Amino acid sequence: MASHVLNYEVHRRTDLEGRTLYFMIYSGSRRRQHTFFEPSQVPAFEGASAWFAIERDHRGGWTFLRQVEGRFG
Repeated sequence: MASHVLNYEVHRRTDLEGRTLYFMIYSGSRRRQHTFFEPSQVPAFEGASAWFAIERDHRGGWTFLRQVEGRFG
């Protein structure tokens, strides 16, 4: 089964002191859960959110490929 590469907006969640706790991708649907990532899984970026080309494999794994300039990168 093939993998899929799509662009996703990744959001940073921080504590009150500004330390990154985790990252997430909003599902855009009330039926689907949001996807969460540990800080070690996401490439460094500035600001509260950034767009990334992300590969999803048939087993449900996520691989960050590169930062892009928006949904259509």
